[in-house]
Amino acid sequence: MEFILTEKAKEKLNEMKNDNKPIKLAITGYSWCGAKFGIVSEKQSEIEKSYNVDGIDIIVSDELEGAIKGAEIDYSTSLFTRGFEITPMLSRR
Repeated sequence: MEFILTEKAKEKLNEMKNDNKPIKLAITGYSWCGAKFGIVSEKQSEIEKSYNVDGIDIIVSDELEGAIKGAEIDYSTSLFTRGFEITPMLSRR
């Protein structure tokens, strides 16, 4: 699976990797425009797949694969948003 990682996201994901924390893409909430995706630190289950992106293993469940294929993963440090932001490819068009 292919993802676009920004430099800030790579830096934060590598920190998690160095701390031996699993990196998993998951639905972290819902809003009026649909699911909100985020990064959680959970172990991989038997039905999930792991993809290596720029040397970082990212866990994805089968049910999310279609929704987040080609997503951009960024890390924000703005006044209003702090943390990972996942933008699905369809939302970037």
